[in-house]
Amino acid sequence: MGLYGFVVEPHWVSLREIHLTISGLDAEFEGFSILHLSDLHGRVGVFSKQSVQNALQSCDMIALTGDLYAPSLDRRRLARIIDTWDRDKLYYVSGNHDYRQGKLDTSPWEPDATLLDNRAVCLTRHDSELWIAGIPDLVKGSPKLDKVLRSVPTGPPAILLSHRPDGWLLPGTERFQLVLSGHTHGGQVRIPGFGAVFRHNHVPDRFVSGLYKRPGHPILITSRGLGMSELPVRFMARPEILHIILHTTKERRKETAGGVSVE
Repeated sequence: MGLYGFVVEPHWVSLREIHLTISGLDAEFEGFSILHLSDLHGRVGVFSKQSVQNALQSCDMIALTGDLYAPSLDRRRLARIIDTWDRDKLYYVSGNHDYRQGKLDTSPWEPDATLLDNRAVCLTRHDSELWIAGIPDLVKGSPKLDKVLRSVPTGPPAILLSHRPDGWLLPGTERFQLVLSGHTHGGQVRIPGFGAVFRHNHVPDRFVSGLYKRPGHPILITSRGLGMSELPVRFMARPEILHIILHTTKERRKETAGGVSVE
């Protein structure tokens, strides 16, 4: 692992595309694209890459699933960058590192209407609806999924943002078609033949990142995120940005495990 895990892989970001068929999605939302960002931990360099800038501008929605800063990095750098993003399509839920002394603290960036903790919003195209809901960090925050569910009507497809993949395990998540999460960093260090040393979640099957399915549950997609916390190393768990494209029928569906690397 050595030098590679400390110098190379932490900066070798993957911009990965995932195509999903979403049950109940109307034709008006065919091709709806979500740029999923998680666990930035103060990382800013990747946002100067043209491919990332293009993705931020062209996507229909930016899902930011928590853990914005790192203690050792200037918060103002990342705050200035996030402020350049289109707030009309940005939705943020808090992660455990976004709390100080028990309170949410994202300063100097102010999420305002982008904050989706314990609430839901309806996106409309003509007469069609797509609901986007969120809950705060399951440990540092006060998630109230029951409150969220009361505001989401039966019928239209719905997506839940949860910093931790464990949000997928909460009673009531079967109402959603898709859950987007982060927190795990993909294990950050994975050993061949064993997998992640630390999972940081309780989803079955030693799940730490990627796409997870079980009958009767929504699809779970967990990002490996961009930054690092505590141990400044990555091995077999490259940082990533996910570009998720929604489709209405299986005929239009294509799932890709690869992607375009951001050098």
